[in-house]
Amino acid sequence: MISECRAYYRNDPIQSAQINEFERNYELKDAIRWYTKPGFLFYLVNKALRSQDMWALYKFRYYIMDLSYFLEQISTSQSLPPIRLYRGAKLNRIELEQLQVGCLVSTNGFFSCSTDRHVAEMFLGIDPNTHSSSNYKRDASQQSVLFIIDVDCTVSEKNVVADISRYSDIPDENEMIFNFGSTFIINEIRLDTDKCIWCIQMSSSSDAAQINEGYEKYIHTRLQHINPIIMLGHVLANIGGDLGHWMNYFNRLLRILPIDHAERPNVFYVLGNIFRFIEKFQKSLHCYRCARLLVRRMLPERMFDYIRIIGGMGNIYSYLGDSKQGLKLLEQALELQKKSFPDNHTEIPFHLNLMGHAYFRATQYDRALLTLEKAKKFFEEKIPIELQGYAHTLHLMGLVYRALGSDDEALIAFQAALRRRYSLLDNKTCAHYEVPHSNHCYYLDGSGGQCAKGYKRASEAVLKTIATKFKGKTYKSKVSDNCCVWTSNTYENWGMPATSCNVPGTFESGPVLGGSLCTQAQQHFPAQLTFCGSS
Repeated sequence: MISECRAYYRNDPIQSAQINEFERNYELKDAIRWYTKPGFLFYLVNKALRSQDMWALYKFRYYIMDLSYFLEQISTSQSLPPIRLYRGAKLNRIELEQLQVGCLVSTNGFFSCSTDRHVAEMFLGIDPNTHSSSNYKRDASQQSVLFIIDVDCTVSEKNVVADISRYSDIPDENEMIFNFGSTFIINEIRLDTDKCIWCIQMSSSSDAAQINEGYEKYIHTRLQHINPIIMLGHVLANIGGDLGHWMNYFNRLLRILPIDHAERPNVFYVLGNIFRFIEKFQKSLHCYRCARLLVRRMLPERMFDYIRIIGGMGNIYSYLGDSKQGLKLLEQALELQKKSFPDNHTEIPFHLNLMGHAYFRATQYDRALLTLEKAKKFFEEKIPIELQGYAHTLHLMGLVYRALGSDDEALIAFQAALRRRYSLLDNKTCAHYEVPHSNHCYYLDGSGGQCAKGYKRASEAVLKTIATKFKGKTYKSKVSDNCCVWTSNTYENWGMPATSCNVPGTFESGPVLGGSLCTQAQQHFPAQLTFCGSS
């Protein structure tokens, strides 16, 4: 962390001196003072939290944990009455337009507020003489927003908020800080025409607490078998569209971990998953084989890892067209799982998904459907949170129903998968998002002599997803290429004229048409749309 800070401010002698002071004198009890002190730490910590950059978060992890822990300690010791807080901020106009009354919002960083409205308005540049914002324009890209937050700790016990005035480096600001992950519900959005600022009134909410508790319980269960650093990278690799970033993360782990380190098999396993995502199946198989070779020497203690690895190998053989070998490995993994772990083990439904998919690719549709029904029942009864695995189960069931000629059941399954995928996709997180379910969903809806109409609705669904999630953002070249290529390729595959990608926003590379680029996209991203909401 210190090295990162020094590298960033290497040409700034004032900040460099402050970094040296931090290195010499920092203690846990000073976490808040350093956070509120103008300088390097506040900027870099919030930059890491906003960007969700894996390596930045990893480097700042100790300080972030210190600050979070200290806020919890202060919050527990304080008995705050119901209180109104204020925060002034500049908000992107597009983001402002997406906020709606009744929406839940969650912070991805430490959320600073003040009990003094004038302090918050000062950050908005409110003129003390005219009491209005001098640079207000309705169509400006940056809008002045005053958040008015009503807090009742008896109603939202899970939100951690602490009065830090006595610990702050600037006590006159009457500052209070919410811990990251705090949730609020929007009650009112209005334009204050006198002060020329937007006012968004919110109240702290515990509506997400049950979901968070379920997810934490699930993660703690998995941490019984997986090293936390491996688990963090594994989760981010599964939800992140920038898979090259996570590939670098695990390749770096391979370089820095000792040759006999117990976690090297898991590093190879996750690399195998990443190569599978980008359909480099031979490289994926090589990584799985390396993982299996290393973990064999640690059996039976590492049975959990061994089962996941041979399950991954079975999945790859299935993709490569060797259904016999794929099913053999998957069935072996399932048998070991039954012998080694309880019936409610969290890994079971994910393995059943792999088996169901393998049976589907082997055209054993009845066995595929039976296996996927078991996975669906497991997700519904034994995992109390929404996971991508459940949506994948529904999507696979739709494929099987369609192969069996049961179009009505297939349509229901695809629509259910689509709804769950929409609910799991957020605006700023990169996503590796499988699209065939929407394609198939509307294809089926357009059956009976209305296929063209179904295809049109499929394309509209894809474009709606992109437009809704990434409206007004600027995309890197490779991202816009992928979005446009898939859309153009979709039209070509449907026997319709290729079209440019008409997604609202700015593409650095400009619009991309079909043709040879579509063929290239087919080779690298068949039946998938890879996109990212960050610019």
